[in-house]
Parts: sequence; structure tokens; C-alpha cells
Amino acid sequence: MQKRIGFIFALVTALTLFLCGCVGARTKTLSKTAVAMGSAVTVKLAGEDETQIQEAVDAVIESVQTLDGTVISKNAPSAELYRLNARENPEMKTPVSDELYDALQRTKAIYAHSEGKAALASGALTTLWGIDTEAFRVPSQEEIEAAKALCGDKTVELSEKGFVSFRKGQILNLGSVGKGLACDKGVQTLKNAYFGKGVTGAVISVGGSVATLGSPETGERWTVGIRDPYGTANAYFATLRVGETFLSTSGTYEKQFTENGKTYHHLLDLTTGYPAESTLCSVTVCAAGGLESDALSTLCFLVGEERAREVLELYNAEAVFVYTDKTVHVTAGLRDALTVTDTAYRLEAV
Repeated sequence: MQKRIGFIFALVTALTLFLCGCVGARTKTLSKTAVAMGSAVTVKLAGEDETQIQEAVDAVIESVQTLDGTVISKNAPSAELYRLNARENPEMKTPVSDELYDALQRTKAIYAHSEGKAALASGALTTLWGIDTEAFRVPSQEEIEAAKALCGDKTVELSEKGFVSFRKGQILNLGSVGKGLACDKGVQTLKNAYFGKGVTGAVISVGGSVATLGSPETGERWTVGIRDPYGTANAYFATLRVGETFLSTSGTYEKQFTENGKTYHHLLDLTTGYPAESTLCSVTVCAAGGLESDALSTLCFLVGEERAREVLELYNAEAVFVYTDKTVHVTAGLRDALTVTDTAYRLEAV
């Protein structure tokens, strides 16, 4: 058996205004890239205090890496979620930190609108397919059916006092929201100690999720590029002009592999146990929180545009839907912010 595996990260930011707009005599800029959650973490900051900017960049990256390694990773033994999943008796209520509980609760609440296609307890299937470790494989039908029975949140109990319990064999998984959650953490770190105190603008990118804070010196909007699903990792087909916000993209090109001539992507439909079959190739969501943008982009891809629009309204979120025939649909709140720059794509009024 020959297997070809391709790894492609999701959203690529086009920060032209950030780089060109922050060149005033008093404005300093700094950009730094590191790795967390198997993705590039890029922090770009602007401000008037060079020392504060340097300190803030390092603090944001450290906060993201710490979040992953000590709280939300399901693969790192040092992480709280790993230890929660590893309990011998998960049906016994166990207290967790406020940070982990909040992430679990928010994720479960959003995926309750997914018609069973996504869940907090998705780990049995994502592990089976190798999505969490990137050791991809196509499981047998028998394996898929057994794993499907363990995916779903009806048996996951999150009590108001911060206790968690779930069915034996289930695996709680924050992989589909982790990068958005990392953006939340980065923004929180800046607001707690640096923003307005030497730092005036920020763009944080973690894989397919982006957070913007403050504004470019030249205006009130940031320009963020949306990855071309059929292009190279640095190509984008459209741009969005946004204020302070969080954006996440879910697409079939993010993680994929080919086995026996067939290509599989990482966006699993828990009702079938297989990668979702869709005429969509990517969905970008703009929301008030990073976790929300990340979870909603996954949900929107899985449930399709019609149902997705209903859920987006519940969260006051907006989206850009990209189809395999290169047609593009956008919700009303982003219509004036979106510019399609690649003529191969066609924006349709919906």
C-alpha cells in the first residue's frame, strides 16, 4: 500500500495595512513566529514602546504554548485534558480548572446545533483516523461503527460547579477549536498587561485562526486575506477589511492524505464516521470570540450553508462560503468588507 500525506495549514493572513500602515516616526513594529498545536503561531504588534512590544510578543507566544501544553491538548501527558481523558472511571464527576471547563462548555454548546455532525466528544473517531497525530489511515467499517458509538455529547455532563463526567471509552477533543481558543488567550494576554500601555495594534495568527486588536495607524480597519483553497499556502483569493474581531477558516485542504488513489480530508462528519461530503471547500467565520469562530467554521462546513446561516444568527457571527466550483457566498454583515481579488472566483448574491 502506498500512502501520500499532505499537510496544508488553513488561513494565510495578508497584513498589508498592518505592515505599511504602521511606519510612522513614532510607531515601532515587531513580528515573531513560533510553533504550537502543530501550527505556526505568528504575532505582529505595533506601538510606541519598543521594550513593551518585545515583551508582549514573547508573552503572547508563551501563553499560547502554555495553553496547549498544560490545558487543552489531548495528546500531551502534561495537559489537563489529557489527564481527564485518561481517568480509569470517567463516569465519576471530576473537577477541572475554570479555563478548561469554560472551553468544554462553550464547545459543547455550539456543537449542540450541528445535528450530531460535530461534538466535544469526537476523539474516538479523530484518533481512529489519525487526525490528531497526523498518522493518517482509513479505518475499517467495523472500527468506524464502534468509534461512532462513542462520539456524541449526550453522555457528557458539565455541572455548574465545574465538574465533568462522560461515558467510558469517550475522548473529549478540543482540536477543532484549539487555534481559535489560542487567539482568545493571546488577546487576553495583551489586554491584561500590554494593550494601551505601549502596544496599540496586534494581529495574532494561529494556523487557520486570526485575531485582530486595535487598529492600523492608517485607518480603523485591518486587511486579512482568505486562503485560496486551490492555491499555494501563501495564496489568497479574497480579502476582508475588519475591525477588532476573530476569524477562522475550515477547509478540506487543511489536512488531507491520499490512500489507494482516494484523497481524504480531516473534517469528519460524526453521523457517518467519514470525511464530510460537501460542495463546499472552505468556510471562513468572523465572530466575537476565537473559540466561537473556530467551532462555527467547522459546524458551518459540516451542516451546509442553509443551516449554517441559522446558527450564525444565534451567535451574531458572519461567514464566507467557498464552493468547489469557485462560487462564493457571503452573509450580509461581511458583504461590504469582502473583496474577491482572484478572477477565477465568482461572488454570487444570495
